[in-house]
Amino acid sequence: MTAISIWDLIKCIAAAMQRMSGPISVFSEADAESWTNICIVAFNYLICFSTYVTSVLAAYVAVERCLCVCIPFKVKWLLTPKVTFSVCLFISLFIFGWFAVLFGVYDIVWVMNETYNKSVAIYQNNAFYYANQGPLFEYYNLSGILWPLVSFAVIVVCTTVIAYKLQESSKFRSGRAEVKVETANQLSNRDRQVIKMLMVIIGVYVVGLSPRIGLYLAKYLIYDFYFLRRYHNIFMFVSYVLWIFDLSNGAVNFFVFYSMSTSFKTTFLNMFRNTKLAKTITHKSSEHKSSTSQTSF
Repeated sequence: MTAISIWDLIKCIAAAMQRMSGPISVFSEADAESWTNICIVAFNYLICFSTYVTSVLAAYVAVERCLCVCIPFKVKWLLTPKVTFSVCLFISLFIFGWFAVLFGVYDIVWVMNETYNKSVAIYQNNAFYYANQGPLFEYYNLSGILWPLVSFAVIVVCTTVIAYKLQESSKFRSGRAEVKVETANQLSNRDRQVIKMLMVIIGVYVVGLSPRIGLYLAKYLIYDFYFLRRYHNIFMFVSYVLWIFDLSNGAVNFFVFYSMSTSFKTTFLNMFRNTKLAKTITHKSSEHKSSTSQTSF
């Protein structure tokens, strides 16, 4: 989850850098236009590819949680911190590298702009683009459809398995405790929290990735629906709308993990252990737990 949050942070920083054209325009409209064109090539793809990385990492988190439920006595030596770090690093580099070839299809050139009477940076298709545009964009569009679908399928399957296993273990615990039959099919609060978190993650990624899958399907079926082609302006409008979904996804994930995952909350606070903010949050959390225990008592 920490790896997902780091990629979400990168995504949000890229979006913030992309919107710096507004403040730049106060000093120079020509430089603001240059900044906008450069950012379309650099940060647009970074936001998009970060979304794919986080979706695959979310699938890994679901698999990890599934293993914790299915083989609880073996998972501690199977998924050590080093193994988890290595897997997250591999997924991040592999998925980002899978799409990174698209960074090389445009060149930034400076042309004279009569409106500003000044040179302005623009992006244009380069030789690599014209030499490989057929297979390259078919590869890119299919990847943009398949990776989110595979990740979503893995999350759904793992959540289903987790719910089934937790239901079984809840019945077993209830039988051992000889509780009433009416409560035998109920899950514990911790089990419910695990399922609830995974269901929220599924919902977030369905809302966030469904429009982008639809966009890549449209790009695959309509060749001219892309940058610097016949439907460039429509594509730009749709891309800006999709950025809202991508950035909302990146902003929401942190709060979902922090509120629903004790391990993520602990890791986050340990990163800022000596800061005043972390001490304040920890103090409030302990006060809340003590008040809750006193009330229940």
